[in-house]
Amino acid sequence: MSIFCFATKTIAQVGIGTTTPTEKLEVVGAAAIGTSVTLDPIDYVNNPSGFTIVGTDPQSTTVNGKVVAIETLYTPITIQPYTINNIYRDDINDLNLNIPTDKYFITIANFEAIPSTGNNGIYTNTNNKGYFVFNAFQSGTTWHVKIGYPTLDTQNTTDRYTYKFDVILYSKRFFKNLGEITYNLNGSNSGIAPSAPTGI
Repeated sequence: MSIFCFATKTIAQVGIGTTTPTEKLEVVGAAAIGTSVTLDPIDYVNNPSGFTIVGTDPQSTTVNGKVVAIETLYTPITIQPYTINNIYRDDINDLNLNIPTDKYFITIANFEAIPSTGNNGIYTNTNNKGYFVFNAFQSGTTWHVKIGYPTLDTQNTTDRYTYKFDVILYSKRFFKNLGEITYNLNGSNSGIAPSAPTGI
């Protein structure tokens, strides 16, 4: 019974190279890990400050045996809501979000177009009907957004709109861009890819 109790007590914190560990596993000195490191996904997502990984790899030509700190790792998916108001008529031609393209992919979700106060609908001087389109695109080193109603111009320049949308940011640490694939359907309405994408 005494052996069992001792094992139960020491399993909470394990020290290698130290007799007073402060973490569940604390290594004092060099440590070699195989081909991967696994982080608990619950702790990972619920930790608002993220994680910092520090290590050395004398076999790596990139690291060259030096200590390297990988900047704080944040959650794989982040949602940033936006409200854009007082837009001239109905078009945003180029809105720079200042989100770096080298760190994130983005998509737009939950789009909503709200007419200015007192306007119960889309004010136009024609009977054209259409739909809003929005596009996230890269320009320079940041992500930009274009939103508009191609077939409509509001009747008065004071008829302003408010756009609400969410930008979903995917960290490039967790997603791999395989590059664009182009298929020529030769005028057909159906087709089949010659092979699976390279890299999956």
